[in-house]
Amino acid sequence: MAKYSTFAYKDYGNLFKSTKHTQKQMENKKLLIAGIDPGTTTGYAVLDIEGNIIDLNSSKQLDLKKLISKTLDFGKVVLVGTDKAKVPGLVEAFATKLGARIISPQEDIKVYEKRKMTDNFNFRDEHQGDALASALFAYKEMKALLDKIDFFVEDAKKHGIKDRIKEIVITKKMSIKNAVSIIEERDEESQIIEKVIAEKKLSENDFLRLYDKLKKYETEIKLIKAYNNNLRKIISNLEKKAKLEEPKNNNKKFVDFKENRLRFLENKLKSKENDIEYLKLLIKKFNKIVSDISNFYILKKLDTLGINEFNFKNKVLNIQTNDILLVDNPNIASTSIINMLKNRVFAIVHKKQISKKIESGFPFLFISAENLKIDEYEYFAFVEKKHFEMEKGKVNWVKKIIDDYKREKEELIR
Repeated sequence: MAKYSTFAYKDYGNLFKSTKHTQKQMENKKLLIAGIDPGTTTGYAVLDIEGNIIDLNSSKQLDLKKLISKTLDFGKVVLVGTDKAKVPGLVEAFATKLGARIISPQEDIKVYEKRKMTDNFNFRDEHQGDALASALFAYKEMKALLDKIDFFVEDAKKHGIKDRIKEIVITKKMSIKNAVSIIEERDEESQIIEKVIAEKKLSENDFLRLYDKLKKYETEIKLIKAYNNNLRKIISNLEKKAKLEEPKNNNKKFVDFKENRLRFLENKLKSKENDIEYLKLLIKKFNKIVSDISNFYILKKLDTLGINEFNFKNKVLNIQTNDILLVDNPNIASTSIINMLKNRVFAIVHKKQISKKIESGFPFLFISAENLKIDEYEYFAFVEKKHFEMEKGKVNWVKKIIDDYKREKEELIR
């Protein structure tokens, strides 16, 4: 069984100075596994992430700087193997500089085991052989995880970010799901920080945006702390009051009441904290949609097309020309509301199945919500434009317009 060590980037600035590569350039490089055998003569082996040999060499003039320079010519090292249980200083320094993960055995790998591992390979001396064995050991220990990532990438069709997933999962010890989330859903702060690392500068606008975010979070935290402190004070005061009023005979009913009251307040405190967390998640989700609003249609929500529902909700919704409605049950409808909406609303997305009579008799384009992915809030909902247009294309809306026109003409003739 192997033991693992992870070395994070403690100083991004020093890393970029030592490698002279930007982060973007490094991301595009082939992922590598290195094996190192330090000593008077240092041997090193470089494999690609599939375990194929790329370079194998040894020299008496190999210091840390030269070793890094040689491996960077081939790609980005994410795994460093050693045949020693106690990680040698050169291996540790090498991994730290490159942000790679070290894989070492529980005990030193025996000579015969190393020879067995490298039996089918050609190498010039024992230093190269030991370095190759170290690299192959690292690959063997990680193979199950690498195969799991390959299977996920194939299944989820994430081929374009396969190497980035492997890099993050290996070096940061993250789950595959979290790695994908980091790659595909970077927030504004992450992008700013990434730009600072790559360009080594922070613009005034970027600073102000981060500062504004910080202040908002600080304000939220202060409010939450103040609320929690207030609840704790109430609990503390009740405890003191209960202690003062506690009868000398320690009446069991009174003690039970006090304990139940404290339990109730503690549960209330937990409930409020859960509500705060939920609202934070809701705000984050809403902000994400709003930031990409050009790709969404806004739907205004009604339970029915009845007069009471409309009069109650429209104070908030303010339904106007070209609005799209999301109606739970369009089969409940008021004639006066239909007449009012027909010159404002073109399309109605409905949840419950609509009757043929309503669909043919009302002057709207009806689209089922069944195949649409809709993000709903209390009064409004959001749907991606491309999905909406796809569903709209399935409806014979040209025929619908013609039928509505004919019906209006017939009503005028009467």
